Amino acid sequence: MPPGSPITLKEIQLRLGVPQHVLIHLCEKGVIEPDFAETSGRGKRREFSRRNLFEFGVALALRKFELPVATAALIVRVLRAFSRSVGKAMPGFELPEVLLARKVELSLYFYAEELLVLSARGGALRKPLLLGARIGGAMRTPDSSPRVTRLDEIPQLYEGRLELNLSEIARNALGNCLQE
Repeated sequence: MPPGSPITLKEIQLRLGVPQHVLIHLCEKGVIEPDFAETSGRGKRREFSRRNLFEFGVALALRKFELPVATAALIVRVLRAFSRSVGKAMPGFELPEVLLARKVELSLYFYAEELLVLSARGGALRKPLLLGARIGGAMRTPDSSPRVTRLDEIPQLYEGRLELNLSEIARNALGNCLQE
């Protein structure tokens, strides 16, 4: 599957091993916004990008922890903002391609204190790039967009956090796309 080719819902279902109704639910709840085509009536199907396939993988990983769909939607939206911020520090950075090429390793931390932290290591970065976004207000106001800021270190004092290995999610969702 070439990077610019549209992907159907059926192809995503087969790659991720989940029922189509789960994927449709994520689209209808605004978690995933198709990069190519949104359904607009009878006979028009959704078409997705490789980035969307990666986003489905992230949303499904979050849902395994029974986080609300609205929280998964916000995290996917903030992930796009993180991606733009990393792109400023690393020209040519594009999700999920840099993860598949193993140029960069990404981890996402979701803190119980309503903080998201993205850790990027490798590539042209001399030291890990840490970006944070407070999402408490955005969770209460769905249309708001949290501000992404650079952090000096990963928070050490917290009651709990969830860690997602975004690099592994990308490789699991898209890894076999490299041979196609």
